[in-house]
Amino acid sequence: MATATATDNFCVAQKRHLLAVFWVLASVLLAGFLCNCAKTEKKHSEINVFDEIKTLMAEHYFDRTQLPAINASLEAMEKNPNINLPEELNRLFDSLQVSHFGFFTPDNLDYYELLDIFSFVHKEKLKKIFPPDGVIKYPGIGIVPRLINEQYYVAFVYEGTPAAQTDILPGDELLAIDGEQYSPVKAFQGKAGKTVKLTLRRVQNGPVLEREIAVEFLNPLETLTASTTNSARIIERGGHKLGYIRMYSYAGEAFGKILINAISSDSFASADALILDIRSRWGGAPLDAAEIFVGGTPTVEFITAENETHTLNFRWKKPLVAITSSDTRSGLEIMAYSLKKAGIPLIGATTKGAVVGGSIFILNDGNCLLIPVVDGRVDGRRIEGVGVAPTIPVEAILEYSQGKDPQLEIAIEKMIENL
Repeated sequence: MATATATDNFCVAQKRHLLAVFWVLASVLLAGFLCNCAKTEKKHSEINVFDEIKTLMAEHYFDRTQLPAINASLEAMEKNPNINLPEELNRLFDSLQVSHFGFFTPDNLDYYELLDIFSFVHKEKLKKIFPPDGVIKYPGIGIVPRLINEQYYVAFVYEGTPAAQTDILPGDELLAIDGEQYSPVKAFQGKAGKTVKLTLRRVQNGPVLEREIAVEFLNPLETLTASTTNSARIIERGGHKLGYIRMYSYAGEAFGKILINAISSDSFASADALILDIRSRWGGAPLDAAEIFVGGTPTVEFITAENETHTLNFRWKKPLVAITSSDTRSGLEIMAYSLKKAGIPLIGATTKGAVVGGSIFILNDGNCLLIPVVDGRVDGRRIEGVGVAPTIPVEAILEYSQGKDPQLEIAIEKMIENL
């Protein structure tokens, strides 16, 4: 994947960049790329947002053939002072039909979660945005909304958050906060530590329900790791024990440790099989993540002089099914592809088709730009825009689903049949 560059030094930086972005799938960037990013951001300090975006795109976007058209669109936007810039930019990026593109403001939940995933790249800038120590927090109740036909619905309820403790269910239509129209972050600004009145609708055209719910300052990665950890459980059905864990993200070593700790635990040792739920909020899985389930190397135990047993290179050897959906993205799509290739059934829906490498850039106004910086292929195939099809398709409609999960239910049913 050769890329045109302005100087020999930039060519070297781009090579580092390519290596680094594939590590982004595991939330680890190379030190050389981090230095290059810092230099890039510094030299943009005096230019406006349009020039800043054009410069970043010219340096980092993998498809340079699209740059003339992109620049023309940006110049047209700049001449129109009445536009909604975030909406117009994201409409432009959507038209390119490439994933890992986006312009995010502090009114977006994605803004905080992406910043935390890439926080090690931008430590000094984050100290200015989130003083004094750069720890990212936002006011919320622990839900991820999805906008469908101009209306918000609950897509995810994070474990251990006020929403999870207050009978908020996936599929609920979100109407208002304290009488004001619902929005993902803005509706909760200035209300952390207080209680708000959330109105929702659980049945289409049904009664409006009210919920008193506490607002907290939430840290994105803490919320994602806690939700992943707390999702692990044993499901008992038909005389069988099925282990279950949902990978809300795999963006970082912490998530790999959570997965290993869960499936190697004593409670999972008694399970007859495992249901791996990769209907994720974010991707980030390392390229060899599926090896835990399909790798041929043995599980190894070391026993110390104190008779403590440490399990290394754990491998799950019992039956397994995985659940996928259009939320399964990026590195977790590569994991889904690897599982399917090894004969592991995928139950649910086709994955998102978001398999390029992206990186986040903090602009001088504090907003964020996500740019796809490398294209990618798996086994010579381009999964971007295509996704990984399930072995057993199961439709799941989010709106007014009342927390029901037909994909999980079919996964349980098929696993018991196989057992």
